[in-house]
Amino acid sequence: MTRFAEPHRLKGLIAGARVGLLIGLLLLSWGLALRAARIMPPFENADEAEHFLYAHSIAVRGALPVIPDRDALDAADSALTRWNNHAHHPPLYYLLSALAISSTDRSQLDDHLRPNPIIFVRGVAADNPNKWLHPPIPPDDQTPQAVYLLRTFSALVGLLTLALIARATGWLLHRGLPLLAVAFAGLLPTFLSVHSAVSNDPLVILFVTAGLTWCLWTLRRRQLTARGDLAIALLLAGSVLTKLTGIALWPAVLLTLLIGWRRGDFTLRRALRTLGAALAFSGLLAGWWFVRNIQLYGDPLALAATEALWGRLYDLTPGAPLAELLRLARTFIMMFGYRHAPVTAPLWFEALLLALIGLAGLGALIGHRRQRLGAAGWVLLIVLAAVISLLFTGTRSVDISYGRLLLPALLPITALLTGWGWRHLPAGVAPLALIAYGVGAVIVINTTLPAAYPRLIPIDALPASAAPVDWRVGDLRIHGLDLHTTTLAPGDMAHVSVYFSGGHPASPALSLRLVDSVSGALFATTEQYPGMAPTDSPPPGIYRAPLRLSVGAPPGPLRPRALRLEIGWLDVVSGRRLSYDQGDGTLSGALVWAHPEYQPDPAAQPLDVQFGDAITLTGVSLPTARLQPGMAATLDLTWRMHAPLTPPHILTVQLFDAAGQFITQADGEIIGLPSPLWRPSMQMQDQRTLTLPDDLSPGVYTLRLGWYRLDDLQRLPVGGGLAQDGLALLPGTLTIGEPSP
Repeated sequence: MTRFAEPHRLKGLIAGARVGLLIGLLLLSWGLALRAARIMPPFENADEAEHFLYAHSIAVRGALPVIPDRDALDAADSALTRWNNHAHHPPLYYLLSALAISSTDRSQLDDHLRPNPIIFVRGVAADNPNKWLHPPIPPDDQTPQAVYLLRTFSALVGLLTLALIARATGWLLHRGLPLLAVAFAGLLPTFLSVHSAVSNDPLVILFVTAGLTWCLWTLRRRQLTARGDLAIALLLAGSVLTKLTGIALWPAVLLTLLIGWRRGDFTLRRALRTLGAALAFSGLLAGWWFVRNIQLYGDPLALAATEALWGRLYDLTPGAPLAELLRLARTFIMMFGYRHAPVTAPLWFEALLLALIGLAGLGALIGHRRQRLGAAGWVLLIVLAAVISLLFTGTRSVDISYGRLLLPALLPITALLTGWGWRHLPAGVAPLALIAYGVGAVIVINTTLPAAYPRLIPIDALPASAAPVDWRVGDLRIHGLDLHTTTLAPGDMAHVSVYFSGGHPASPALSLRLVDSVSGALFATTEQYPGMAPTDSPPPGIYRAPLRLSVGAPPGPLRPRALRLEIGWLDVVSGRRLSYDQGDGTLSGALVWAHPEYQPDPAAQPLDVQFGDAITLTGVSLPTARLQPGMAATLDLTWRMHAPLTPPHILTVQLFDAAGQFITQADGEIIGLPSPLWRPSMQMQDQRTLTLPDDLSPGVYTLRLGWYRLDDLQRLPVGGGLAQDGLALLPGTLTIGEPSP
């Protein structure tokens, strides 16, 4: 008896562990969605203001809005009118949302919808993913609570969707493989984005997933029931009454009935009875919507009116389809925010997910001889094909090539990745890869999002790490700066915190510029509202505003140099920078440019002369031609830095005659890179020019050089065996000839 009880007990423990892991995954996904809902400011998710205004207008007027004219929208002077532009969507989600928020106070909704003029006036999207401005103290009503209420509803809908994916893949896959499917779906950042937003997407994803679950259940049970007929009829009606992509569920249902009839699971008459019930319920519950569209717009789907409002204002160029496919792939992985500047995943996370998909492809190759599509596989594929077809058909006339629109096919995608791919990999490979993917998703949600949507942070006093300044424009005052980035390379992001107080009636934005200290060329620039907040009426106190500045790649690998930071207040409407009443908004030597591909030119004479512990002379190239008195002698010096030198140090290059008598010298810092800005292992080439006296006698001369501290003239010790009188004696000589007649 004991011998037979042990295997059953072990199976029970394994089953219990799987259930526990599934519950843990569901809670993790739900928690990340709620976390994203708290990080994202109100209305900053994709089309969130538009979805919310649709529901709000129903709650206020008790009637559905109509599709507006594009010119009328552009001329609207009220945010409530201008952004209530999603009436082309079927109304089920909005009717439910209107009911949910009807008891909240949204009397100041118009004040919450203050567009970001950098985008809408200046046309600058870089570093400005926020479509709206968000004051530190929002208007005093319950609009934010209403937004978070609907976001929480979306998160709950997502939880139910994942539970259905677990159930459906449990019928298709063996052992713990449904856990892999749920992990992939529930931790996908775009899934978390959609299910932390005010949007009709979660509801249509739920309906299509539930409808597919019915299809797989029917194929598995090989029978139709009256209760099942009612369920699929409601799901079909609900899907088309939520979003047009819900139409993708119909081919799956039709194929399921066709397969069941051809297999002999049920009669044709029974299949037609189910189909008739679906058509009847859809006509009863959703038919009025299509009749209304015919009456208002002349076609049941209102496609012409929708295209008139949202149609492309440009034709696709030959290279555009490839660019849109790339955008489609990236935004399937992660897309938060509006399409003008969507927040996508870091490259390392995209590479991680692509590797995960690549592993699925490898698994499919390993198990290709055992692959069987089967009836369930065909049903899943037809939904995937339908969703892709709807997306590509729509994107020909409307700019909708965004990966979140593929999520109604999330069950087919996850089931196929798992069933065709990961299940055939060696044991442990897929779970370990998905654990890394899950850890990456947690990191992305908790780091990338807060960095993209930084809020103003009230402070009591300037922190010790900040450089104090006192720059004023009217009542606007910048108290200090904190440079979180000190060294930049191509593609890097500079992070700066500005501590400011006060306001200005023009509500200016902060304008940041990085300027090359050598050439004076503009390296990078950005315009942002501090903390995404307007600056015309901030509350009292000092605020910390985290800012970011994207740095591109200048032509060619420039040698290291200091970058000057210029901070000003920009009148967004006029486009001019406001003049400072006090200070100049300039911080010299704020950051250092260090191109990883820069290499100094080879020196004629390699050296290894060290000055203290800070810098080494690694090479020198002296003039080879005979020089004349009064001419300039130019020498190239190659350096390797080991550490910054503070206070500043100065390089001296001195000329001596054959008797060791001092003739002249040229002193100065390395051009563009003062010693406090040196970085370990940095290499660079520096050119020095020594003007020869007009009365210099012909002969052979030597050069010495050294570094001394500017405040007390104390020299750095010289190593390498070339020291002479506290200076380094350079090998080689300068030959000075007779002056030209």
